Amino acid sequence: MKSFSEQLKQRQVFKVATIYAVSAWPLIQIADLSMPALGLPDSFMTLLLGIFILGFPVSLVFAWLFNFTDHGIVWAYKDSQEESSPKTNIQTTMAVVGSLLIVFIITVSSQLYFEKDLDDVEFSPQTLSSIDNTTTPLITKETIAILPFIAFSNDPNDEYFADGMVEELLNLLAKIPKLQVTARTSSFAYKGVSNKTITEIGKELGVDTILEGSIRKSDTTNQIRVTAQLIKVATGEHLWSQTYDREYKNIFQIQDEIATSVVDKMTQTLLGTKKQTQFLAETTNVEAMIANGKGQSELSHRTAVSITKALEHFTLATTLDDKYARAFVGIADANLLLALYGNLSRETANENAEIAINKALAINNQLGAAYASQGLLLSRIDEKKAEESFKKALELNENYAMAHMWYGSLLKWQGKKQSAHQHFEKSLELDPKSSVSAFNVAWGFYEAGEENKAMSLFSQIIANDPYYPGAYNLVGHILSDRGRLDESIKMFSRALEVDPNNKEALKGLITASIDIGSLNSTNKWLKYAKANTNILNQGDIDFLTVRLLASQGKKKEALALLGNVKLSHKKMGKGEYLKGEKAYYEQDYVSTIKALTVLHQQDNKTDFYSRDNGQGVAHLAYAYKSIGDESKANEVISEFESFLQNDITKKTNNPSYFYNMALLKALQNKTNESFYYLQGAIDVGWVTVWRAELEPILSQLQLDSQFSLMMGGVRARLATMRSKMAVEDEFSAIEFDEF
Repeated sequence: MKSFSEQLKQRQVFKVATIYAVSAWPLIQIADLSMPALGLPDSFMTLLLGIFILGFPVSLVFAWLFNFTDHGIVWAYKDSQEESSPKTNIQTTMAVVGSLLIVFIITVSSQLYFEKDLDDVEFSPQTLSSIDNTTTPLITKETIAILPFIAFSNDPNDEYFADGMVEELLNLLAKIPKLQVTARTSSFAYKGVSNKTITEIGKELGVDTILEGSIRKSDTTNQIRVTAQLIKVATGEHLWSQTYDREYKNIFQIQDEIATSVVDKMTQTLLGTKKQTQFLAETTNVEAMIANGKGQSELSHRTAVSITKALEHFTLATTLDDKYARAFVGIADANLLLALYGNLSRETANENAEIAINKALAINNQLGAAYASQGLLLSRIDEKKAEESFKKALELNENYAMAHMWYGSLLKWQGKKQSAHQHFEKSLELDPKSSVSAFNVAWGFYEAGEENKAMSLFSQIIANDPYYPGAYNLVGHILSDRGRLDESIKMFSRALEVDPNNKEALKGLITASIDIGSLNSTNKWLKYAKANTNILNQGDIDFLTVRLLASQGKKKEALALLGNVKLSHKKMGKGEYLKGEKAYYEQDYVSTIKALTVLHQQDNKTDFYSRDNGQGVAHLAYAYKSIGDESKANEVISEFESFLQNDITKKTNNPSYFYNMALLKALQNKTNESFYYLQGAIDVGWVTVWRAELEPILSQLQLDSQFSLMMGGVRARLATMRSKMAVEDEFSAIEFDEF
């Protein structure tokens, strides 16, 4: 051992080991401090440490084989003498440190070149497409956005003229098939924005080029000068610019001339075509144009109050100009949306919308927006005709974002979720600042189990429009699914604060309050619903009351009320489902099978297995077992289990997967496996204890002390949430004493 130690010393192994350790440590510290600034991923440190650790024995082997001397690097041998002159010490140190520095630089460079952390990528429609597997093909069109023109004047009419100019340009460009034009909502989001460069705005909108401009009027000479310039986003290069000087007489004539000239020049520059644009002004009334623009802005917020204001603006526009087709389309849209977001009856909304659409088409039968509204109107009346209308709308103007969004909604209603999501993404691509377009894409991510993507889009929606209630509803549902009921109640409360007529938010508040076990909160929101009958109908209130009674163990009262619930939407099969569930809990298994079998035949397999998180399927299997049809019961169990194993709920660790598997294992009398899956459900956020305690399938498990312990743990979690709510609740009961 002494001889071996002497050999290590003579061969400079100790020296190299010491220099290596002393040199590697500061490099690791530098790397750790540099990671955030360089945008390196967390995996970089793991990689660097691995390389340094592997390099340590390599350096020792090198030191064993070679020595540094005054004459350079020589082979080491048994009787060689260690050199410790200043020159050799410097050579050894430089060799080791230099090697480590080279490795460090190569590692950093490779990471910077090959790695791009998704969290550091700025959000844009293109980014959205790159992280989803169900996106549309890459776009080959020229993409352009038109920013609001700047009016260098104190006269409000000049600003209206500038806005009108942009409106006309948008309408003209949207009709050119080879151009993809960003929608008005997104373009006008940058009105008055002066702290962002064209490149930054272009990246946010996901476009290749931007048209910007200004107008300047001389009060002394009565001349107006309009300047327009086309800019390439990637480089900031001016592709084209032009100044137009006109006498300020008929502003619409000036607007038409300049808009036509600008569009022709742009298409020539971007597309290489010299075809002259035929221009037809949609209105020649300044005030009508302004009113329509205000209506479009209000409509984008999607609250009952904002839609009502939008309807007033559109109505004013048609009063000022009864030949303004686009304003009649606005009236139709506002009516249809008030039936969804407000308290307008569907019958009245449809009647008003049909009249407005017919007027719009009578004025201009080539207006794509009118056909899109017609498609929205027909979506719940005649799906085939609705689809024809949407296709006609896109044929006339494939750049109309709302046509894509509403067509996507129809496809989603038909169960074509992938096609629907593609249209939702296209809508967002055309209108990246639109909250409702982003919401539909986010909801698609949520339904596909991509909760992180949905939450990421939530922050984008709130940044664009903090008063858009749909975003808060979305997060409320995600949090409820994961058992974070106190947090979900905050989100739903915020949605209701933004829009006091928000149906989804009120339903979410009552449901979450029931499940968390807060009777005070539940009664408060039920009282709010009963006092505001324009939000939830009596059927909705009764159904939520059934849930409350069931959660309190009042099974008899719950079933009695369930039998009297009047549903407003029968097409989705909810009526048959409730019949089956009522019969199931009343132990009328023949009726259970009859109702759920009818529903199974109406729905496609995915919809049937997903309804109420799939628990109706387990109830159907139990009903078959209860009447002695083991073969049919096993068939249902086998098919449902096969579906669950491939379903998105399993891939995302959704509580519904584990809970359903617990039910199936209980049906198969596999108690240990059932407990295993039930614990899995609890671990990922399942909290509906009241449902499990009422569930006949789990009757044997309920007799086991393990079941009581598990439910006790969940109840403790719910109690903690209730305590937290008592301290943090933003809405005191006093605020809702009077409705």
